[in-house]
Amino acid sequence: MKIRIVAPVLHSKELVEKARAEYEAAAGAGVDISVVCLANGTRSIESELDVALAQPETIRLVREAAADGIQACIIACFSDPGGPAAKECVDIPVVGEGEAALHFANLLGYRYAIITTREICVARVRNVARRAGLGERLASVRAAGFGVLDLGPDCVPRVAAQAVRAIREDGAHVIVLGCTGTALDMAEQVGREVAREVGAYVPVIDPVKAAIRLAEALVETRMRPSKLAYPTPPVPRPEYRFTPAATS
Repeated sequence: MKIRIVAPVLHSKELVEKARAEYEAAAGAGVDISVVCLANGTRSIESELDVALAQPETIRLVREAAADGIQACIIACFSDPGGPAAKECVDIPVVGEGEAALHFANLLGYRYAIITTREICVARVRNVARRAGLGERLASVRAAGFGVLDLGPDCVPRVAAQAVRAIREDGAHVIVLGCTGTALDMAEQVGREVAREVGAYVPVIDPVKAAIRLAEALVETRMRPSKLAYPTPPVPRPEYRFTPAATS
């Protein structure tokens, strides 16, 4: 099974290696993972502006993946930039990390909370839940107080502290990590701290694991986006000039 990870940010060797390592660790046996980045975009996704700037290149990369014989694409960002449009353009599953994580959470409890990075990201993340059709079950979105590029082991205590507050103060039953690409098993570490504080098991959803397993399931069951929901565009827009594919 061939699955391509579209990281909707600018290329860096460290990013590609980190994404490939995370996805290969989470994938099932026999899954061939490839990772691509944008030729034109931003270094991180931290605003609606960043989401908008990432969309055209993300769509191009998904279309290229389908042409290359890839069986499913994952958009490696919690905001799923370009996801609906990409689903219109191809006949393979396109899974956003955000939508995958939220649907997992919906199966595991009645109310969930999302722990994001900066306070300014809260409104955008709420909109991700609404677009996924799961806004009514959202207990809260809480910010841990760091930027996307600052993600690392030192962030675990702050994420866990906000998760505990979401459970105690907001009534959350499930915690969703609202940013991806930690390069460590943050979900497990946060889960252990949360269980110790609240005295019960609470699922902590890692968007990477949710996305890869959902993509695998869709390929194995031969499912793809409905063309009633995501009809093929009537005009392919040849007048739009996508950035040429990177040569290295």
